[in-house]
This record gives sequence, structure tokens and C-alpha cells, in this order.
Amino acid sequence: SRRTDGNPDRGFRLIRYPLQNGSRRMLRAGLLKTSLTNYPGRLAAAVFLPGCNLRCPYCYNRELALSDPAEGPAADSDEEYFSEADIFAHLEKRASVLGALAVSGGEPLLSPFLEPLIRKAKSLHLAVKIDTNGTLPDRLYRLLENEALRPDMVAMDIKTSPQKYSLLAPGGGDTAGRQVIRSIGVLRGFTEKNLCAAEYRTVLVPGLTDLADIREIAALLPENADWKLAVFSPGRCLNPAWNGKQPFTREETDRMVAAAQEKIPAAVLR
Repeated sequence: SRRTDGNPDRGFRLIRYPLQNGSRRMLRAGLLKTSLTNYPGRLAAAVFLPGCNLRCPYCYNRELALSDPAEGPAADSDEEYFSEADIFAHLEKRASVLGALAVSGGEPLLSPFLEPLIRKAKSLHLAVKIDTNGTLPDRLYRLLENEALRPDMVAMDIKTSPQKYSLLAPGGGDTAGRQVIRSIGVLRGFTEKNLCAAEYRTVLVPGLTDLADIREIAALLPENADWKLAVFSPGRCLNPAWNGKQPFTREETDRMVAAAQEKIPAAVLR
């Protein structure tokens, strides 16, 4: 889960990192010090990088999603933030206990801090998982083809059927949906060679993911895909109007899970 409600371990402070020209910019990012849910089967730390190229109305990481990927939320934010030095120090201190690092967002593939973060985790022999929305297939490919940066696992959100991504992308259009299809192909190529594990995730959101959308998503995924479905939970939505939206009923949810399992037997509701 990316929720931070009531968790004293997640905080934010100032991050600084070098750019290629030797100058320094300031970045603000989040750190969940320990998690049993962000990496399957491993105790993990989770870093939440700012910036996102989608505007999902039900997103509950509003501040991160709306932030500049190179700078993060404003300094007067009510949230707390961890510095780069703090994040690295935590990973070093807890490396003997932690088994993994999960990098989420926002959309982490937008962040210039992603590569140094992966390199640090790998130097400490931590498994690395990247959470992505799948709209940046070229960046995903470059990451996966680089053995020094290749994550052990990629968790890709499949928000809805490709044509409906126009409802989520600023400016509309169907480009984001086409890019997600490409990213599924990229990830499939690496998983088939056993170079990376993959998880696909879909939140069942009324108005965005109906029964037809689930069947269309299922047709895009490998038949052996690890596909996790989740029920939409209103509250703290990027678009406040969605805080009053009701999730699907149990009967409706069961029908969509059954439809997913017709093509993807391992699909489950988490």
C-alpha cells in the first residue's frame, strides 16, 4: 500500500543530488522505512519519488503526483520529507535486516534520482522493485536492458483499457494507452527470459474499469500474468469530487474478478 495515514515512519525532508553538469538541484521525496506489503515476500524500505504524467482522479498521492519530478512538493508542505543522505543512511543502517527496496511515486521513471537510488540499493545487495504506470516504455526498456540498473521486479499499474487513458492523461488523446501496450510488451520480453519478475495491478474504479475493460486488459497480458485486482477506496482523492464515489458492490467485483480469471487464471482480488 502507498497510504501513509497514521504511519510515523514515513516522512519527508530535503533531498539534494548532482546533475550531469555538476550543479545541484533540490528534491523532496518520501520514505517508508519498513514495509511488509511493498515487495512480495520481503521486508522492504519504500521510497516515493515526486512527479507523474497522469492525473488519475482517484489518486491518493496528490502532493507527489502534482510535484515537479526534479524538485518535489513545496518546502511549506504539511508533510515531512527525507533527504537523500537520510535515505541512503537508512538503507545502509538497515541493509542487514531489509531484503528489498521498492521505488514508487508519483511515477519514478520520471525522476533523475531513480538511477542513483537503484545503484545504492544494489550496492547493499537489496532486491529492487519499481512501481510504474507503464506510460514510459522507452525509459522502462533502457532501465531493464542495463544490467547494473535492472530491477528484480516491476509492478505495472494497468489503469483501464487503452482507449480510456484519454480520461487520465493531461490533454487527453490515446497516446498513453498505446504506450501502456508497448510497456506490457517490453516487460514481457524480459520476464520471458527470466531477467525480471512482473506484477500487474488494476484498481476497480467505477466509471473507469467496467467488465468490458477488464476483459480487454486480460487480452493484453500474458496468460501466466501475476495480476492483482483491488477495490477502489474513496478518500483523499486527487479530484475531491471522487471522494464521494461509491466502490463496486461485492457482486459486481466478483463478476470482474471472474472475467479476469477466464483469461488470466492467477488473477486475484487483493
